[in-house]
Amino acid sequence: MTLIELIDLFIKSSENDWQQISTWGHGSGPSYRNQFQFSEVFNGDENVLHHREHSNVASYKRDLSITIAWGLTMGDEDTVIDRPWARNNANPDPGKGHYLDFFYNNALVFRTSYCSVDGGRCEIPFPTYDMEQNVSVPKKYYEVIKKLNELVQTSFFDAYFQSTGITINNENWPD
Repeated sequence: MTLIELIDLFIKSSENDWQQISTWGHGSGPSYRNQFQFSEVFNGDENVLHHREHSNVASYKRDLSITIAWGLTMGDEDTVIDRPWARNNANPDPGKGHYLDFFYNNALVFRTSYCSVDGGRCEIPFPTYDMEQNVSVPKKYYEVIKKLNELVQTSFFDAYFQSTGITINNENWPD
């Protein structure tokens, strides 16, 4: 399976094709998709190990060698995305960046990012800016993040995306 085939499979799949496991909240347990970071000094303490993990994982029911995980925060917990396209919502707080990871046979084969906006109510693809500061995203990237919203049962993705002012372009993605 190629990377493009994997991404196309994800885009064409339905919510029912995925066995989802939420890994946040009381009694839910870990995702086993961890990130550890060592700090020699942190808040006056020496040799501190920080732990973060994806908040959600899903397995493709038709081929369990395909899994995805999402929710791991980009940067630290205080990192925000303070751009007009991320604030144009009912909740004008800045967005938060997260990762969506694709695994094949338990190997991380692709990572992309997205911005959680409106207090976490919708996931939006990160746009690129052209010379005139117009914002756009490649169509396939848009489709991947739209599918992620379907998995997390966000039914208003199209309205959120339209409110951002981001347009869809025909650039190849992923490179």
